[in-house]
Amino acid sequence: MNKSAKIIYPVLALLILAAPISASADNQSPLWGHISSLPIISSISDVSSDQPIYDILTSAINNFTASFDFKIIEQKETEEKTPNFTIKDKKKIAVTAYSSTPDQTDNSPFITANGSFVREGVVAANFLKFGTKVRFPDVYGDNIFIVADRMAEQNNHKIDVWMESRAEALQFGVKKLNIEILN
Repeated sequence: MNKSAKIIYPVLALLILAAPISASADNQSPLWGHISSLPIISSISDVSSDQPIYDILTSAINNFTASFDFKIIEQKETEEKTPNFTIKDKKKIAVTAYSSTPDQTDNSPFITANGSFVREGVVAANFLKFGTKVRFPDVYGDNIFIVADRMAEQNNHKIDVWMESRAEALQFGVKKLNIEILN
């Protein structure tokens, strides 16, 4: 995990955990007024109480990271605007999905193996280098995914697509898909 992630992750966790307690307090401090205006906090207040906590945290962190100009997000937006890639290789491979829950990740479920935040468009693959761009034309058309995460060693033969919730990941299941590895 990189240095900024080691700092940001605990701060986010504290803000997220403190938000519901602070929001219900009768005497709200000026600090709460500032914190409650952050996109991460407003996204938490919009969720139902029967939603799993990791789905809530994932959604909140996605909203939070989207409100900042992180280098990785800027890179993704640039790549989507200029799809001048050639297909380096094509394969048919098992594709699964995962979300940011402890049973599917390591002890930092919102941080990828290359140190970036999880987000839409991230895939985990052991047989491709970090930063490799891939497409799944049968399911996602021309959408480009970036390898930013790794899987357990026994999964060297497949790719895992990150999804915001566990329910989405389970619904995706296991698919045998054509993938395009891009230059």
